[in-house]
Amino acid sequence: MQQSECYRLLGLSRGASLEDIKLSYRRLARKYHPDLNQNDPAAADKFRLVQQAYQILKDLELGLIPRQVANTYSSTKSPDLARPAKSTVTDTSNPSKVKVEVRFPVNPDVKSRDVRQQVDPIATDPELRLKLDTLRRLQDLLKQRRYIVAIAVAEGMRARFPKSTEVIHWQAVTYHRWGTELLLKSKFREAEIFLNKALTTDPSNRELAFEVKRDLERIAAQ
Repeated sequence: MQQSECYRLLGLSRGASLEDIKLSYRRLARKYHPDLNQNDPAAADKFRLVQQAYQILKDLELGLIPRQVANTYSSTKSPDLARPAKSTVTDTSNPSKVKVEVRFPVNPDVKSRDVRQQVDPIATDPELRLKLDTLRRLQDLLKQRRYIVAIAVAEGMRARFPKSTEVIHWQAVTYHRWGTELLLKSKFREAEIFLNKALTTDPSNRELAFEVKRDLERIAAQ
């Protein structure tokens, strides 16, 4: 699996932090877990792909594998069910061709299958592709601190995907980022409005709720 495909599966832009990778993985794992989607045959494949993408990106961020050999992971192996096996590859970027020991996930209980026979659920689902592409755009806007445009994109996505947990999460994050920016500018009334929007948009997000309440306490202390 290519690195770019891993980012796409997790709805992230290239260069996302390890924390963002973990956060996106937890959301998608809950969404596509087979036990919660027994009537959706495609959920198991999506769950497996999300697991694999997370394992590859996590190992890359932690430096457990060189980036030039990241694509040697097999897409037929499930990271969460895996146990490590050792393999030795040559680091061709090093003139001395030092041997590098890499740990690859191996699941002896799963038989190898021809990757070409597998169907990528994202490639065959235009709505899912649209959502992931728009989420990446939203994250880029937040990195560029273009909060007004980001809010418009987040609200448009929510209208299109009203029940999507990822969309709800990022809409709340967008409100919170803009509220925090307004707080730094001492625009307390406007900041309070958007912080409360973040809280009501995704009330089940405990980490976000903690940060929002902390910011609201700062406003109350003014």
